[in-house]
Amino acid sequence: MNLLERDDLPTLLTGCIQTEPTSSGLILRRLTSKQLAHFKSLGEPSDIRARCAAGIMLCFDTDSPTLDLTGRILTGARTYAGFDVEVDGRVIEAHRIDTSPETRTLRLFDLPAGPTRRIVVTFPQSAIVELDALTLASGSKAAASASNRKRYLAIGDSITHGMDARGPSSAYAVQLARLLELELLNVGVGGHIYDLEALDDDLPFKPDLVTIAYGTNDWSRGTSQAEIAATVKQYLTRLLESTAAAASVYVLTPIWRQNGDEAKPSGTLVEFSSAIATAASTFEAVRVVDGTTLVPHLPDLYADGVHPSDEGFLHYAINLGRAIGSAS
Repeated sequence: MNLLERDDLPTLLTGCIQTEPTSSGLILRRLTSKQLAHFKSLGEPSDIRARCAAGIMLCFDTDSPTLDLTGRILTGARTYAGFDVEVDGRVIEAHRIDTSPETRTLRLFDLPAGPTRRIVVTFPQSAIVELDALTLASGSKAAASASNRKRYLAIGDSITHGMDARGPSSAYAVQLARLLELELLNVGVGGHIYDLEALDDDLPFKPDLVTIAYGTNDWSRGTSQAEIAATVKQYLTRLLESTAAAASVYVLTPIWRQNGDEAKPSGTLVEFSSAIATAASTFEAVRVVDGTTLVPHLPDLYADGVHPSDEGFLHYAINLGRAIGSAS
């Protein structure tokens, strides 16, 4: 059975708001066509990152002992990719592969014959996945997993995107969604900033929780404190009038980075972050989380001094979950 041929495929996916047929397969999309067009207009790097499968999961119940993925794992934000597989809440496979334009078949799991199990496959945050087939064993059954979870929209830059976790389920947004039992849509795109044009007021996903984590790229690009304060206010005004109208909204200021003490015209990263926090605090519906409390200021918890490692992301998710819990 090829799951891609089922009419109910959308019910088996979370974090995916549209599917795009290609000449040779199917690509799962986490951004709207309007958003994808905007990122394409910004240049090839943004276009590629926006097309990565960050936060997309295949969630279903099946009695099949196997699942094979056939397709192409194309270079996206990185040249590596990972698929993490959970069975009945337990991670049993962590596939780590290099990207390639060649068509390959990857056996995602191989289990003993048995009863119906709940499967969750987390797709790579760092690669573009073009699917030809998701094949279960012949004669097996599959159905969407029952869920009434609240919805979580993660907005941000490469750190929200999941860089530089080696495994897709290590990204803080995925871990936070698991901790709080939420359905995730991750619209984080590497390299991005507070940008009103990246919003789509008609996003077909109505969240209960929204986190917004920009600022580190705004700072590194030389944006002034006055400019970022004005942009944050415009961004939040629009978001609160559309997608986040019924959501709990948290603005996360930038996490620690190794060169954050560098004196730029806009000040150090902490000084710049203060302008973001002050602007966001003018909104009664918005709570501000101090990003410097999320990941310890230890280089060993970062892949490159900017992006957390898998271990760094664990700190991020736990501490953010605590901050949200204490504010609720």
